[in-house]
Amino acid sequence: MIPRFKPNFNYEEIISLINNKKDAIKTFEEKFAYLVNSKYAITFPSGRFGLYALIKSLKIHDEIIIPGFTCIVVPASIVASNCKPVFVDISLENFNIRTNEIKSVFSEKTKAVIPTHMYGYPADIKTIRNIVGEDTYIIEDAAQAILTKDVGKFGDAVFYSFNFEKQLFTFGGGMVTTNNEEIYKKLMDFKINFLPKTKSNNNLNKTISLLYTKLIFSDILFDFFSRTWDANALRIWRKNKWEFDNIDLPLKEIYLSSDFNNTFLRVQAAVGISQLDKIKNDIKKRYEIAKIYNDKLKNLESINLPLVSDDCSYAHYTIMVNNRDKFEGFMRKKGIQINKVFEYSIPHVPYFSHFVKDKDLFRNTYTASKNNVNLPVYPQLFDKPHKITKIINNIKKYFEK
Repeated sequence: MIPRFKPNFNYEEIISLINNKKDAIKTFEEKFAYLVNSKYAITFPSGRFGLYALIKSLKIHDEIIIPGFTCIVVPASIVASNCKPVFVDISLENFNIRTNEIKSVFSEKTKAVIPTHMYGYPADIKTIRNIVGEDTYIIEDAAQAILTKDVGKFGDAVFYSFNFEKQLFTFGGGMVTTNNEEIYKKLMDFKINFLPKTKSNNNLNKTISLLYTKLIFSDILFDFFSRTWDANALRIWRKNKWEFDNIDLPLKEIYLSSDFNNTFLRVQAAVGISQLDKIKNDIKKRYEIAKIYNDKLKNLESINLPLVSDDCSYAHYTIMVNNRDKFEGFMRKKGIQINKVFEYSIPHVPYFSHFVKDKDLFRNTYTASKNNVNLPVYPQLFDKPHKITKIINNIKKYFEK
């Protein structure tokens, strides 16, 4: 089975787990800040908690503008912070917020904008800054956009994520970067006063989890582990009677509460430092794989191909298809897993219905949520060209039928 994603976790990371130092977190923060050309960087239990910390520490209240197509943890963090999300439709060219529509929802109540660099494509932050001015915070969602062009250049702060599907992997965890010293100090105060202290057994537990990474994401076992994770997640949702159609969905409990009891660990930082040494080369490989896909699939009329640009860091390579579930089932039978990031439109989720006046304003968001498919684009594939060929040939086989 070719996994839908795979962290680039090798022997270097295993060695780093054994040799992690007491100042690993500080070193990781400094190296990460240097990599993304930022003055300050602060680790958090997750990217979503980094966003929550930003909203709370900056005392942002009232309205925050976000794209309708983004990870649900973004509006969840906004609502958990007692703010109101205001949605804007996306472009189907790069799946980012339509900047020309921000003016129509911008008001004196708007205190921040959180544009997502979807799939690694750069959102037009410079234009957004010109629209909202200097008095409105711009918090960039770069969870999928490490080393995407100009991230952090025009915004006030950026949050990143380091989970399984991201370009940099530390088995969970996140980072916030900023060039603003005042924002940095407020974030540090929040982190010191809000997050718990690290327990001695946490590093050990996380070390064990990290050591299993290579086994979990092996081609032989990943399908089993993936199905087990999905089944367990479904069991938990059913046990707690969480339904996406439930207008009273407890978003804070589902997406944030576990982070309140955790902190970013030294062993994660040690792995992160090792990952930083190869991130630039990994992203180049992602870009090369994207070019191969576009070249080999360009004559298929049944799919819409994405832009290929070296401004993008390709957390995902995304095509648009009809009958997505049927296509996904066919590819799985051929030993290829594909991914759906994300398979929902936030304005159409019942919990957020009272924030939306007209769902028809989000047609592109809805289309992306129903038709987007993410092909495997992790860097290890570049060194296994026969696997890329297998993916391409089976896509052609399916659509040429």
